[in-house]
Amino acid sequence: MPVYQPNAVVGNSHVLITLGSRGELMTFFYPHIDFSQNLHEGMPAVYLPGKEGRPGRLTWTFDDAWESNQHYVGRTNIVQTDLTHTSSGLALAITDLVHSEECALVRRFVATNRSQKPIRAKLFQYLDVQLGEVEHKNAVHFHAERNLGVAYWRNICFAFGGTAFDEYGCGRASAGSHNSAKRQLERGSLNRQPEEIGDVDLAVGWDLSLDAGERTSRDFIIAADSNEVAAVARAEGLQSLGWDAVLGWTRERWEGHAGKALPIDIEDDLAGAYYRCLLAIDLLADPSTGSILAAPEFDPFFERSGGYGYCWPRDAVEVCLAMEAAGFPDYLARFLSWAKRTQRPEGYWEQRYWLSGERGPAWCTAEDSLQIDQTASVLFAMGRHARALAEPERLAFLEDVWDSARRAADYLAASISPDTGLHTSAFDLWETFRGTFTYSNAAIAAALSEAAYLASNSGQTGPAERWAETGDQVKRAVMSRLWQGDHFARGRGVDGELDAAADASAVGMITPFEFLRLDDPREREMAEQSLDTIARKLGKDVGGDETVLRFEGDGYAGGGPGALTTLWFARGLLRLALSPGTDPETAAAHRARAVASMRAVLRAGTPTGLLPEMMGSGPGSHWAAPHAWTMAAFVMACLLLHRLGAEGRD
Repeated sequence: MPVYQPNAVVGNSHVLITLGSRGELMTFFYPHIDFSQNLHEGMPAVYLPGKEGRPGRLTWTFDDAWESNQHYVGRTNIVQTDLTHTSSGLALAITDLVHSEECALVRRFVATNRSQKPIRAKLFQYLDVQLGEVEHKNAVHFHAERNLGVAYWRNICFAFGGTAFDEYGCGRASAGSHNSAKRQLERGSLNRQPEEIGDVDLAVGWDLSLDAGERTSRDFIIAADSNEVAAVARAEGLQSLGWDAVLGWTRERWEGHAGKALPIDIEDDLAGAYYRCLLAIDLLADPSTGSILAAPEFDPFFERSGGYGYCWPRDAVEVCLAMEAAGFPDYLARFLSWAKRTQRPEGYWEQRYWLSGERGPAWCTAEDSLQIDQTASVLFAMGRHARALAEPERLAFLEDVWDSARRAADYLAASISPDTGLHTSAFDLWETFRGTFTYSNAAIAAALSEAAYLASNSGQTGPAERWAETGDQVKRAVMSRLWQGDHFARGRGVDGELDAAADASAVGMITPFEFLRLDDPREREMAEQSLDTIARKLGKDVGGDETVLRFEGDGYAGGGPGALTTLWFARGLLRLALSPGTDPETAAAHRARAVASMRAVLRAGTPTGLLPEMMGSGPGSHWAAPHAWTMAAFVMACLLLHRLGAEGRD
């Protein structure tokens, strides 16, 4: 099936819904934000009657006949889609929100006649449901007397309500079906069929009769629960509560969330994106488990990727560290609790997981093909979180995580080859190469340093000294065996041969792992040379701005630059600008260069401001948005800008 990229996302901790740019409901994840995906299609449409006895026509909002604009409403996760049908003058404003405390989408249509003539039309909402990700064995029925539709499969039930429907119809979505609700819409009317089973679909409709300049509204609700009684009660409760109350409640929740963030003094467009990233990240966090979704799944059959609807521990660590730095420490505390529960007995973490903690479908499972940086990242986060705590809380945290940290540190220390001082064979962070890598070794060295801190503060002097020495050994080996005079090699293959290719992950030496000490003149010079080489070998001009490929010869997602790697590069520049010994002129130049790259990433995001993993060749061309790790990297770059101050600002 085609892979469609969303333009916006709404949700809460139990529901995640992605939207197309014309108001299409693309996915509806419930009862968890990673599973199941219960909606195949969810498209609005308008039927315009023909003139002088001629047949009318159905126009889906994704048709070229509509002009569109979509944006989030202020500092909230409420989405507004503005559509104008150019030939008729009919305007539709669609506002979508998920109630902060209820598993329900509430959608308001506002129709306005902007022409000088009356408009007589029909507004429809079409749904092809596949509850439980099952195409067949679903059921749907409609209670006309209650203005309510219900679809159900096992323990998932959707109830559909809202403003009194003028039309409704149930059918089968299967190609060639005689009673498909989609086919009914094309004829301009629904057949009022009350129920159907199998591969079901349904549609509801409202009559629109608008004089010139007149406006009217219609509401549509999808409420989810484990059974029909509860789902119906939820839909009817929200309907009785009313649009204004639901909107106000939801707006207050999101504005309150944004208001807790560390305030920053940077350029207005970057500050706006900072808050958008913090709001979007919250949609991808599951507080009931503590895990973080990499991105809403858009490639469930792994047609063009390995899928994104999972938790990679390394990604989650970066997200939670960014949230902690921005004033939200609870994300990291919850994640580390999740990590304790999911850690393997051997001490390591897997490549990726379902948010509940079960291992996700993976290809890095063999003992010599694990992604060792996943384990290093979690241990690194344990140490960084401990350092951020006040003493009473730190002591309680150390006691809580000690056993998990010890097993992780012992696992990492045992992975270091006594012959080379580097880690033994593993997969790199791109899940592409096998061997030993600069990024992974930097992660291990940093993790063992944090493990030594945890041990020394827990009264475990023996392990502290042992892990600190092993971390120092790894650093010496990286500096002697992987430094190439102007950059760090990607690593060495399983055969021990040098892989000298430039790889943007080498920025990990500067941030977040701080492997290179920027207060040391020699190591700061190595950091500068590394960034220069990355810019020379991996830099790509996109719209006049500097972006960065992942590695030489990368062809993933069209081979464009990485939004994530471009932000790594910007963060590396900002770390250098902040480092001791950097003169003001050089710092200002680094700052300006970083800001330009950050803005290039913004332009590659969705029009609603969600940031992707990969950038295409032009503005608005993106892959995997919203991408949690990328947005976390943007947050960290903004915080570095704030620390640097306004000097050199455009």
